[in-house]
Amino acid sequence: MWPPPAREEHAREEHAGISTQPFPAVPASPLPPRRPVPAMQPLGMTQEPPDPAPTAPQADDAEPDGPADPPPPRRGRTALLATGAVLALAVAIAVPTLDGYGIYLEARPPDQIHVFAAGQTASFRHVSWQVSVEAVDTIPNTRPVPADRQWLKIRLTRVALDQEGIIRRAAPDVEMRALDGRVWKVEPLADDLPLEARDHRIGAPYHYDMVSVVPKALAGQVEVYVRPSPARMIEGESVQDMFKRSAKETELKDNVLRFRR
Repeated sequence: MWPPPAREEHAREEHAGISTQPFPAVPASPLPPRRPVPAMQPLGMTQEPPDPAPTAPQADDAEPDGPADPPPPRRGRTALLATGAVLALAVAIAVPTLDGYGIYLEARPPDQIHVFAAGQTASFRHVSWQVSVEAVDTIPNTRPVPADRQWLKIRLTRVALDQEGIIRRAAPDVEMRALDGRVWKVEPLADDLPLEARDHRIGAPYHYDMVSVVPKALAGQVEVYVRPSPARMIEGESVQDMFKRSAKETELKDNVLRFRR
């Protein structure tokens, strides 16, 4: 009953002219399960109902969510394009290189080797050459070499066969070579060539003394290679005339005299 009986008189005094009726009894029913309370929305805004649970699309009416990704590139075509670019670059590099090598060969063709027996005198372009090789233990004013190395003393004798041989008096290049192609430097020690061309004599021997260090096991086998200079040194010629003449001469430094041991 409402209001309670104890307070009925008091309620009547406070609420004169207002009648109250008791609430009818409502049978109790189980409360539904509690659902999470959505977050409060600001005034003037309505809350959208939650989206329905997603369902799996059917094969016929499925639509992509966004633009389709581009198909992956074909590796075969990419590799082919990359290979073509590399080959094009190689050709672009190789053509100038081959051209440059051709120019190099024209300016410096392969050596022409002239072979002479041990002790033989080699006559070549107005000059005769002879070589002797001696193994020595020490060289003055030099440090000792390792035990597996050997000093070689080389004497190169040149003789001018005519006046042109005197003009061709520039010093040659000399080196020691093994049969397997290995090369050792030859260093000059001294020579007895006259300083002035007018002091040179046709038929007179002049000497170049040189030294080299080679493996001791090959000391008796290494051979002497002499590359005569094609330079022509004309006495009394001006520098300007020398350059003009040299520009017209075509002889190359490609002849090598090989003296066997």
